[in-house]
Amino acid sequence: MAATRGLLLRRAPVHPLPGGRLRAPDPLGAPRRPSHARPPAADLHRRGHDEPLQRRAAGLHDPLRPLRQRPARARGALSAAPHGRPSGARFHRESRRDAYDAIVVGAGFGGLAAAALLARAGRRVLVVERHDRVGGYGHAFRRGRYRFDSAVHLIGGCAPAGAEGGLVARLLAALGLAERAPLVAVDPVYALALPGVALRAPAGLDAFVEAHAARFPGCADGVRAFVDVCARIRAEVELAAEGAAAGAGAAALERLPTLRRLRRATLADVLEAHVGDPAARAALAALWPFVGLPPSRASFLYFATMLLSYVADGARACRGTFQALADLLATAVEAAGGEVLLRAEVRRIALEGGRVRGVVLEHGQRIEAPVVVSNADLRQTALELVGREAWDARWLARLERLEPSISAFVVYGATSLDLRGAGLAHETFWFGGLDHEAAYGAALAGDPTWLTLTVPTLADPSLAPPGESLFLLTTLAGYAPPARWRADKERVHARLLELAEGVVPGLRDAVRFSEAGTPRTLERYTRNGDGALYGFALTPDQVGPGRPAPATPLPGLLLAGHWTQPGGGVYGVLASGVEAARLALGLPSAAALWKALV
Repeated sequence: MAATRGLLLRRAPVHPLPGGRLRAPDPLGAPRRPSHARPPAADLHRRGHDEPLQRRAAGLHDPLRPLRQRPARARGALSAAPHGRPSGARFHRESRRDAYDAIVVGAGFGGLAAAALLARAGRRVLVVERHDRVGGYGHAFRRGRYRFDSAVHLIGGCAPAGAEGGLVARLLAALGLAERAPLVAVDPVYALALPGVALRAPAGLDAFVEAHAARFPGCADGVRAFVDVCARIRAEVELAAEGAAAGAGAAALERLPTLRRLRRATLADVLEAHVGDPAARAALAALWPFVGLPPSRASFLYFATMLLSYVADGARACRGTFQALADLLATAVEAAGGEVLLRAEVRRIALEGGRVRGVVLEHGQRIEAPVVVSNADLRQTALELVGREAWDARWLARLERLEPSISAFVVYGATSLDLRGAGLAHETFWFGGLDHEAAYGAALAGDPTWLTLTVPTLADPSLAPPGESLFLLTTLAGYAPPARWRADKERVHARLLELAEGVVPGLRDAVRFSEAGTPRTLERYTRNGDGALYGFALTPDQVGPGRPAPATPLPGLLLAGHWTQPGGGVYGVLASGVEAARLALGLPSAAALWKALV
């Protein structure tokens, strides 16, 4: 999506970081913090950057310096550390150097993508992460013999088809990781259960269309028309992004009629224009939980892009959990001469003369860099790491009006049932009714009537002992004070297990292990305010130019992650990391970036 400057619309209160107290182990397995510890405003540390790696005077702005100055490394150097247990060499409080070309604050997927690309291009890169492992929402944890992904289930954009392949395929190829990434093809992409409707959504755009048209023959033409509009909007979004990178500006919209017409449309708007059958509309909208909003509020532009990334560009699970992919990206940073600090915190982003000059770590070490890329919660970056006084008042007012996305409630479980024979897909969406608006409202009220059932052992049986299967039950949930979740946690936990009986009869009686995570869990261990799953809410006015741009008004400060463009989900945050790296290197387009690195 377009990487133009500017923020727009919606109200989002800015929250201070939550304090930490000694507490019992939590599903997300983050390190414990004493109650007096300062909340790491930079948790999710990224790297920094200044205009085209803003050391032109020092000779650093050479987009093609990359491969000729890349540190030598052995072919086997990219084997990742054991999942969730990174190399002990990363556990130190100070960096090896006092100056880098770029510092990345936060090792979520967006930060890791930017860091790996910059390191591959020959830049000296430091990644700073508060957690004891990389990955952000993509990190994994263990419970005895079970390994669970904390929040990421699926990733799109992975197919190597065509001249360039999907975004993730291009990224991995540019980093030399295409043959090492432990990704597993998922087909069907998902299964769906609605009252009177059972459907498996196959991979491949034509197969996806025909499966829905066959299930709803009375509106087959409408199904085809809807998916065709999705494909056209995604193609025009990509053209708009290229035009924005080249400085084409708003005039480029005149050559993109579908995007111009539908850029502010909701998913419901487009479905109702093409599909008359309510059941068919409900089926085509099944992925709405992955946007975090019901069809009446979800951006059609973002939904269409997400849907195509899975169905047309290749959906993948990850062998060994998504921690394995995060570890691989971190190891790529190190193999190219970069550095990754874990259990380290950024106290503030250092400014001088109105521009970024580096960061100061929690224990006081100052590290110089002309560019800092923040993968942290943007509200925390702006107010905690930089400070209110450094920002233009209008920019800050727009930021504070933006609405954060919803959070989630997750049950992590293991069962003695063999779920391979239960007719499930890797992701199964189960809805108690056709009304997605009512389903969203019930989830917000803490009384869910729907869930997604993920079975990671379908893609990787090694995540559980022989004869057992893992499952995750997820529903959206609003943020609430800790006291409410202490009172409601077991009730919602039991409710999701009850709903899962509608998908897998007998599951409750065969549960071997079960543990729940709340929005407070997600907030505590990723420092995303309110446990926001997708950064700012993916409404029509908060995607594209309505979302904070990766280039901020402060020279040298770039953004990555789901708080910036294009938006949430692994695909979106990896795209943000690619864009941050492109800006840091001063390259005119993503195509120029791939050409420079591959």
